[in-house]
Parts: sequence; C-alpha cells; structure tokens
Amino acid sequence: MTTSDKYSCRCVAAALKTYGVKHVVVSPGSRNSPLIVALSRTDGLKCHVVIDERSAGFFALGIAVETGQPVAMVCTSGSAVLNYAPALAEAYYRRVPLIAVTADRPEEWIDQDDSQTIHQMGALDAVVKGAYDIPVDRGDAALRRLCVRRISDALISAISQPAGPVQINVQIDEPLNAMCEEELENFLFPAITRPEYCLPQDYAHDLACRINEASRVIVLAGFMPPNEELNRLLASLPSHVAVLCETTSNLANGFVANIDASLRAMTYEEKPQLLDADIVITIGGSLISRMIKAELRKRDIENWNVGLTLNSVDPLLHLTRRIDSDPLGFFRATAPYLHDKESGYRSMWQAVSARAMKRSSDFLTMAPWSDYAAMGHLLRNIPPLTVLHLSNGTSVRYAQLFAPLDIARVECNRGVSGIDGCTSTAIGSSVVSGLPTLLITGDMCAQYDMAALACTEIPSSFRMVVLNNGGGGIFRFIKATRELPEMERFLAADVRLPLRQLADGFGFDYYEADSLSTMDQQLPAFFAAGSRPAILNIITPAAESAETIRKYFSKP
Repeated sequence: MTTSDKYSCRCVAAALKTYGVKHVVVSPGSRNSPLIVALSRTDGLKCHVVIDERSAGFFALGIAVETGQPVAMVCTSGSAVLNYAPALAEAYYRRVPLIAVTADRPEEWIDQDDSQTIHQMGALDAVVKGAYDIPVDRGDAALRRLCVRRISDALISAISQPAGPVQINVQIDEPLNAMCEEELENFLFPAITRPEYCLPQDYAHDLACRINEASRVIVLAGFMPPNEELNRLLASLPSHVAVLCETTSNLANGFVANIDASLRAMTYEEKPQLLDADIVITIGGSLISRMIKAELRKRDIENWNVGLTLNSVDPLLHLTRRIDSDPLGFFRATAPYLHDKESGYRSMWQAVSARAMKRSSDFLTMAPWSDYAAMGHLLRNIPPLTVLHLSNGTSVRYAQLFAPLDIARVECNRGVSGIDGCTSTAIGSSVVSGLPTLLITGDMCAQYDMAALACTEIPSSFRMVVLNNGGGGIFRFIKATRELPEMERFLAADVRLPLRQLADGFGFDYYEADSLSTMDQQLPAFFAAGSRPAILNIITPAAESAETIRKYFSKP
C-alpha cells in the first residue's frame, strides 16, 4: 500500500497508534491532506469526518470523555486552527487528553500574504499543556530525530497526569499529494513506565486520624466519570462524614444528590448544624452549585482538595491542604484507618435531602406548564442504561433539583461551562458509547451548535430534547440579569429555532410537546428504538418558566 511521502505525517500516525489513540477526527483541507492519507491508511486508527472544526473539536472531546482514551483531531492551516480553541479550553479544564494536529505551511511563508497562513504556534498556548512545532521534512536525519522526539513528547504530555490537550503543529511543504510505498519504519518512540501512585502509608494514616478527630466532615463531589469502587468506598465512610454529590459526579449510593434543593429545604436552625463542618474534602471538577459555594465560603472550615491538578484549586476560599492524588487513590489509602463515631451527621443530611426530594416532587405536581414541569417529568421517564448529556444553562441546573437518576452516566461540559459545543460533545459520545444517548439542551445552546447536526455518523440511538422557551431562560431567572431592560432583546435574544425543518433536513425524526399531556403522548415513541435519531421540541412559556423556578426557591 502507498501512503504519504511526508515523514512527519507518517510519524504522527505511528505515534498516535503507539500511545493509545484509537479515534481521529479529521476536517477536510488541502494542507492537512498528507496527514489524512497517513492516518487513514494506518491500521488501528478509526477516522471520523466532521467538516466544521469547532464542532469537530467537541466531537473529539465526546469520544475522549466516553472512552477515557486520548483522541486526536486534524485540521488544515489558517483560521481552522483557531476553531479548535473552545474544545481545547474545555479539555484543558476537564483534564482530557485531546491532541490537536494542525497542518501548517512552511515557516518561510508566514506573513507573506500566502493564503491560509497565520502564526499557528502560540495561537493555542492558553488552552493546551504544550505546543510542539514539527519542521518541514526535507530528508535531514537530525530533523527527523527531532520530529520523533517532539511528537512523542507531545503525546506523553497529553496522557501524563494531570492529563490535558496538546498541539502538534506540522509544517508541510508541497507537493502535498506525493506518495511512497508503505514501509515498516522503525520509529523509536520511548515507552512510558507509570508505577501506580498511592499515598504513603504514614501520610494516609495521619490524614485519616484528622478525619477521625473531626465531628462533621463533608465530601463535596463535582464532575467525575463513573467509578464503582469509589462509589463503594464513599458509601462505607463513617457516619460523621456526609457525601454531597452533584448530578455530574456520577455517584449514587444514598448520598445527598440534590444539593441546591437540600439547601433550600433547610430550616434556619439546621443550617449551622449541617454547614459548619470541621473539614470539607472537595473532589472532582468544578461545582455547579453557586449556593453551596456561597454557604461554605462564609464559614470557618478546613478545606482539603483532592485531585491531580497543575495548580492549587480553592473554590471555597478556605484551602488548607492540597492532596495530589486522584479521589480513588485517596480513599483507598485512608479508608482502612477510618472508624465510626456513631454520629448522626450524615443521617441529618440525608433527612434534609429526603425532605427536599419530597418538596420537589410535590412542587412538580402543582407546577404549571414550564421548564421546571417539563424537566422534572422528562427526568422521571429516561430509560435505564441511557447516557445523559446536559447542556450548560438551565438544563444542568434543573437536573440538580431532582432525585438521583438511575442511568448509565451523566455528562456536561463543566470544565469551562460554555454552551458552544454541547451538541457536538454528546454526538461524539454517542458514536462510541454503544448505549442510547440523550442530550437535554436549551434552544439558545442548540442554535449555537447547529453544525453538529450535520455530522454523518449520528447513530439512530441518539435523542435530543430542546427546551424551547424563546431564548436564554437562565437570564430571566438569575438576579444579575432578570431585571435589566436589555434582558429580552440582548440576553434572552428571542431565539427562533426552526427545529422541525432542521430535523427534516438532517434526517431526524421530529416530535413536539407544548403541555404535559402532549409530552406523555410523545415520550414513548421518542424513546423507542428506531432507524433514525430523534429530536423532541418541548415548547414552554418563557415568563411562566422564570416565575415558576423563582417560586421554587422562594421562602414559604
């Protein structure tokens, strides 16, 4: 078989395979065509085609999140490179190993009015762990050794903890279509030896002793992938330790999984009893709940952050201990030294959580047709073994208010919390998950990422729900914006999304609901297995939706 004659392109393909990449998302172009040839003709690499580079970046992110493996994406030169920035930013703060392979023109053509040339090196520095420039391959042996070393360094950086995205910028000269016979080249990529890191026994013992001394300990969990062993370890913690977990933490075992609703349900007397904790151990990624952060910031607590991070993370403004360990390793090491104090602290939290669940359920039965009513009803009807993706904005916040979901996993782009690639991320995940995938998104978020619907690999098991309330509903709710005269025009923006026409044009089945009764009628068919993906357009009144959620959080 023939392949590209560009040594650097063949080196990239071989290195990706060597370091565990199985999926590559490519976007069409001429400057990157030698890379595409080398990659598509390398056994073990599956290439996906997504035309829009911004959508391609998030599509790759979805694959990486779902598989837990590094994923590469390849684009042509020029402004195409800049379109990767949003997905790379999300990957950077979510610690996901994305490899952006950016084709470039030879250095001598930059700033010479040659088409599709910009300063690509450095353009993504703020959102990658490192950028690695690969010079033009002109057959020089020393430069070829440099090529191998830089590419392997990039990939090792991407997959080393804390993982994160990197850029490999490959300068490619013409002719772009020159071929050579494929050979078994001896690329000398260094192997990585990674002994499993664990906390030293004496250190783990000391930490456990401090937890044992405390009377009230909170474990506060942000977004994480599912982990059954971690779930079991957290469930076995002593009774003076309460586990508070967000929807995106993928934890479920009698924990407090409705934090905002629980805070709303607390009495004035209960707040200091529950929130004046001795130690708060934060695990996972960034927290959705502003309420819990605000409550804990104003209290005198000792905060331990457990995680593999590049910098100290202090969202509660009380960081006293940074523990460079993944949460599973931390609780594996400390659990044998923990003992129960027969405390009622955890049970108090669970009682408040149960009370909040009942209140949410009661409120749901009385709520008028609104985002709250639609979301609560929808979450109750999600089939088991579904992978749920939530867009940023109201979707993920509504999900926080209800009972834990008995599904495969929950994901949301909470690294940066942008709305720009939620649909593409969910579709990328659905391509590799092997399970039904449901995206719940808002109309503004859906409009922002319409290019995702043009992906040619969307499986028939993909489902997309759009909460269609006439624009950015969150701006009608939050205090900072809801009373601004400019709110409707400039913030909510009066989104008009032709979902029926989009569904017809992109080959989706289309469903529509504008009341609980029509939603009941549509959900069975919407969730049923079919030959095409499906969109459910849930139309809710904007003002009523904002007023309903304000009433939910108002004091009785």
